[in-house]
Amino acid sequence: MILKPTILTHPNIPKPLHGINPRSIMGQEWWDKQRQLAYAKYDFHCIACGVAKHEAKKHKWLEAHEFYEINYNTGVVKIFSIEPLCHYCHNFIHSGRMAMIIGKEKSEKEVKEILQHGFKILADNKLKCFEHTLTLAEKLNAKTFGVKSYNIPKVNIEWKNWKLIFNNQEFKSKFKSFEDWEEFYAK
Repeated sequence: MILKPTILTHPNIPKPLHGINPRSIMGQEWWDKQRQLAYAKYDFHCIACGVAKHEAKKHKWLEAHEFYEINYNTGVVKIFSIEPLCHYCHNFIHSGRMAMIIGKEKSEKEVKEILQHGFKILADNKLKCFEHTLTLAEKLNAKTFGVKSYNIPKVNIEWKNWKLIFNNQEFKSKFKSFEDWEEFYAK
């Protein structure tokens, strides 16, 4: 099995596209089938760290994640595939969400463990991380193993112009503005 630790370098999905994903587009039944195919394709191992599902930290299962590309010049996000990740690797990618749930769904200790797990993989593969992930790690005094962040371009895309491309279709934000997004996630 060829690992893809580069998936841990993914930036957070831009706020205008929060809540727009294959599962919400295609439905839970479709999603369940696709994620099971992804797990089987990699013999039930995490593609980032290689752990078998029955040996994974925290939960003895895998989670599915969309492998995507973000174009910060056009506001286009394209989903290329669905990949299997262990709970720790999946949460590492979603560092923005993790920052929001510290003390609610996850303890600070668990978030630090997740961050250190991801940073060790990045360090071992000489990869950089999304800048906000490094900021969260530094705030929590988590070990980063010398990993540096990469810079994302300045974003000058209007909220309404962000779009997700999936199955050759365009999907726009379910929020009219940042204020709508903020109100929704403040709940």
